[in-house]
Amino acid sequence: MKRIGLILLVIVAVLAMTACKKTGGFETATPTAEGSVTVTPLPDLESMYHVCGGEVVLGSYDKLTKKAEPEKVSDAEVEEAFKEDMANALANYPNYIRDESRDGTIVASGDTVNIDYVGKLDGVAFDGGTDQGYDLTVGSGSFIADFENGMIGKTVGTTVDIDATFPEDYRSEDLAGKTVVFTVTLNYIGMEKDEADDEYLNRISDGTYKTLDEYREALRASLQEEKDANFEDDNYQSVIDQMINNSEFKTISDDDVEFFANDMISYYKEMVAYYGMAIEDYAAQVYGSYDEFLKTIDEEATRYVKEYMVLQEVAKQENITITEEKYNEYINKYMTNSGYSNAADFETAYTREYLEYCMKNDMALELLLAKAKAE
Repeated sequence: MKRIGLILLVIVAVLAMTACKKTGGFETATPTAEGSVTVTPLPDLESMYHVCGGEVVLGSYDKLTKKAEPEKVSDAEVEEAFKEDMANALANYPNYIRDESRDGTIVASGDTVNIDYVGKLDGVAFDGGTDQGYDLTVGSGSFIADFENGMIGKTVGTTVDIDATFPEDYRSEDLAGKTVVFTVTLNYIGMEKDEADDEYLNRISDGTYKTLDEYREALRASLQEEKDANFEDDNYQSVIDQMINNSEFKTISDDDVEFFANDMISYYKEMVAYYGMAIEDYAAQVYGSYDEFLKTIDEEATRYVKEYMVLQEVAKQENITITEEKYNEYINKYMTNSGYSNAADFETAYTREYLEYCMKNDMALELLLAKAKAE
């Protein structure tokens, strides 16, 4: 149940949506005053990336700070995550405990019965037909009708054989239309408990966690692992934010802002189209209106431009170059993140020129982090 936060990664990697993205043949969408989108092809580019223009005066590295070590997970964070996980678990898998007052009574439709069962076809147990400690609400339609109806009128605490015929259109061809025998032990009638306990957790985790406290400790370790993993990304984000805030942007190219804005709009169009939505409908739902969506995109695009202006200027002033050793080091990192296993194929897909551009930006960002003073 590990949580994965949505982190804005400022390391310019191969799969980033904007700067390090293969753009050959990519189409750009230009918003119109009426809120519609006109799609026009980008001009042919000799390079496979977008280098920002404009002029920036970098702020001093001396002002940069970074966290010295990851934060420790607090007891409050663990308890909040624990409550969320238990609430989600109970919503999907209710905690039924034994209702002793129903021992020896008759099963009725609507009862939730804890059962063990074995299904046999021609005397041989078939795959998927066996389970233990299963909570079944009779009449819910979770199982075939003959199976559920066959329990009605039977006595809790007994073991019975139930004849059941699978529908002709049943998903398993081996069982479709076949009559089988289920041997069912009616363990007890369950009543729903609105909180988790050790027994419940042990059951739904299949013995992975035997107590709630054991789960809490596992959750603490998971949350700390996540904080540790995000520590470096958070520091990268922090130093680039600081550099942007401390630098002076004498000019920012409107063409650069438009490039990134168009790229993001195209990305969102493709994303919402996958779910059968129009970009205008998505914008209205998430941002309130298409105009607000475009305003937000423009702000984010401007932020991207400032980020890459800073990184490009740092790379220039620090005379960052890509040696063959560095190239191989970074290309291996990039391939790990992108699923490629062959460097030649990877380079063919993205071009060496483009990859070196990404590497320079990464090295510039790493240099900034190295210059930052630990708090």
